[in-house]
Amino acid sequence: MTVYMVSCDGARIGGICHGDERAGVPFTYQVSLDEHSVTYRTMNDPGLPRTLPFCVIRDVRSWLCQWNRDEVPKIRFGMVGGNYVEISVCTTDAPGPMFYQVSQWHWWRVRLRETFSRTEANSRSAAAMIRTRM
Repeated sequence: MTVYMVSCDGARIGGICHGDERAGVPFTYQVSLDEHSVTYRTMNDPGLPRTLPFCVIRDVRSWLCQWNRDEVPKIRFGMVGGNYVEISVCTTDAPGPMFYQVSQWHWWRVRLRETFSRTEANSRSAAAMIRTRM
């Protein structure tokens, strides 16, 4: 299962981002009930899959992992009913960008908008440089 995530740099009200969304790196997870393991790959690094440590697996659509053996970890993450979740536990850290799961189509729309915005900005910057050198 591939999870597509975006973040919002503004307020998110009623599931709608009131700001700019940024595409996160998609993760593809594979759950093995026989081996009691969860592996993942990312779009940026499609090489060998990596195994997630310390996981509790109910079925392929419901599992939770954590990065260390702590009895009370800072965060647990995984799937509940096929939806990605992150559960913060006893943390006082300031929150970073809030990522949330979206459809593949929504993710691609955000990614393409980012790409075209960068291309347009680079074109304007190049044109400005040419004008100043003339």
